[in-house]
Amino acid sequence: MIRSYAELLRLPGASAAAVPAALARLAGTMVPLALLLTAVQSGHSIAAGGGAGAAYALGGAVAGPAIGRLMDRLGPAPVLRITGPVAGLVLAAAALAADRLPTAVLLAAAAAAGLATAPVGASVRAMWGGLTEDAAMRQRAYSFEATLSELLFILGPTVVTVLGSLVGARDALLVTAALLGAGAVGYGQAAVVRRRRPQPPSAAPEGPGARRSGPGAATLSVLAAIALTAALSSALAVAVTAALRDQGSAAELAGTLVALQSAGSVVGGLVYGARSPKGSTYRRYVRLLVVLALALAVLPTVHLAHRAGLPASWTLVLLGALLLLSGLPIAPAGAEEFQLIGEMTARRKMTQAFAGVGSFIAVGAAAGSALAGLVADHLGPAAALSLPAVFTALALLVSLAARGPISAALAPEPTASHPPPAPEPSPARPATPDLGEQHP
Repeated sequence: MIRSYAELLRLPGASAAAVPAALARLAGTMVPLALLLTAVQSGHSIAAGGGAGAAYALGGAVAGPAIGRLMDRLGPAPVLRITGPVAGLVLAAAALAADRLPTAVLLAAAAAAGLATAPVGASVRAMWGGLTEDAAMRQRAYSFEATLSELLFILGPTVVTVLGSLVGARDALLVTAALLGAGAVGYGQAAVVRRRRPQPPSAAPEGPGARRSGPGAATLSVLAAIALTAALSSALAVAVTAALRDQGSAAELAGTLVALQSAGSVVGGLVYGARSPKGSTYRRYVRLLVVLALALAVLPTVHLAHRAGLPASWTLVLLGALLLLSGLPIAPAGAEEFQLIGEMTARRKMTQAFAGVGSFIAVGAAAGSALAGLVADHLGPAAALSLPAVFTALALLVSLAARGPISAALAPEPTASHPPPAPEPSPARPATPDLGEQHP
């Protein structure tokens, strides 16, 4: 397994670009918690700190596709040389002046930093598509990306917590700002990134997606499914917190339990990416959604078992085990989502497309969290624990309903330069022209 990923990173220029990109993406996962802790330590309310993190995420979701489009049109390097330092400097200024800034200005600064943050993850996924034409290697790259994303979302808050305890929240935000800016600039300076040039629309098609000029029904269906699978993760965090509070356990354990699902996702992604799955991307994705929906559907039984008399300690153990197992298909499903978008998108628009995926993920996550809170308050923890399976089932239904458009979008385009040969004349009669078909 390690050998297969080493082979991926040995592609020319891959590791030199992937390492600084990972630092920039790690910083992106650190920003919300670093903003929260800095705001609270500077005398702002928890609501203001949480709002700052949300403003940063919203800014990134809004500006990501536009910056991705610029990266496709101009090349990533010149865009990153501007956006990386700007985003880092805005965050650093917010850290240094947090105790003197009104809450509204702090929120505006966080939003501005989000607006200036380039979608480095989207650019990296587009980069892999340009580094190799081998389908198996590309699928492995998308598995690596999905797994890395899960791992970074585990590491980011952990790094902020450690830094905050050692040097304070403000310095933790300064370190985050430095990582964000330096990582983006370092990725943009990598040779393989600097060599990327915008591809004119008249270039030869590079796959079935190259002939499409805009998002069609197939792409929108996949994006809707992606938003729904993002909603399951945010809803799960709220649902687990509600279940722990209802059974009298420490709500703080919710983070640890949800991290178990992320750990399962990392393991599942690493194993999945190291093998060569059979079948089309669409069929693999549908199968993974079925497995994921079934795994998540078991979660509400844990709360019901506690209500039936299962001790709280055993409830925690059982819930942790089920979350770990339910995480196994998440990163593989994410890898197939990236693969589907990649196959349906022209190479010249790849960064913009993957940045759009990030925006749909952000919207889905926000909606899942909000809906799970409402369901937990009005219908109880068991209903909230059912939401992740419901979201996954809806993603499955959307994907199945769009099977025709997706299959058409993934089908190879006939090449006009090689028309089919004319049929051979029948030996039973001479090949004479049909005079009725003649034109003057």
